[in-house]
Amino acid sequence: MDSTLFFAIVIVGLVVLIFFLPGWIRRSSRSAGDRAGHKVAMSQTERLLAELGTPLVIHAPAAAAREIVDRVVLQQPRRFTPLDGGAYGIRFVEPDDAVVRLVDDPDGTRMQIEQTREHLGMPQNLEFWRDLRSRVASGAGAQDISVADGIRAEYSRDAGEPAVWRIVREDERS
Repeated sequence: MDSTLFFAIVIVGLVVLIFFLPGWIRRSSRSAGDRAGHKVAMSQTERLLAELGTPLVIHAPAAAAREIVDRVVLQQPRRFTPLDGGAYGIRFVEPDDAVVRLVDDPDGTRMQIEQTREHLGMPQNLEFWRDLRSRVASGAGAQDISVADGIRAEYSRDAGEPAVWRIVREDERS
């Protein structure tokens, strides 16, 4: 094989490589970025759900706890909304982006997030949940009622647009 043919093959090979290489690099780096972004988003979502899933146990009967929570919710109408059925909404975009309920607990009444809607790829109600917990704890303390963190709840994700994280009941856990 003469050197001219050899150089022609090398040049054609380089041209083909230069033609396909940028696309391959772009695809592989995009894929690596997507994997890294998904991993970060999942760890943030787990952290958010762990804190959103920590209920506040109010050591008082349901009527006294409801009175405290009602007072707090009515003081912050832009953040919190009374909903039908005795629930409360935490607003990020919509009034019911997170739904809070008071449920009976062996130690009193438990205030917990029943469901939370995803915005921007993850639940976005953490700051407002912290605020609600803090205000309810302060309101209870003003009435000499103690509060404590409850047992953390688990959530499952319902597909949809936007996705909703719903609390997993004890009887639904496997």
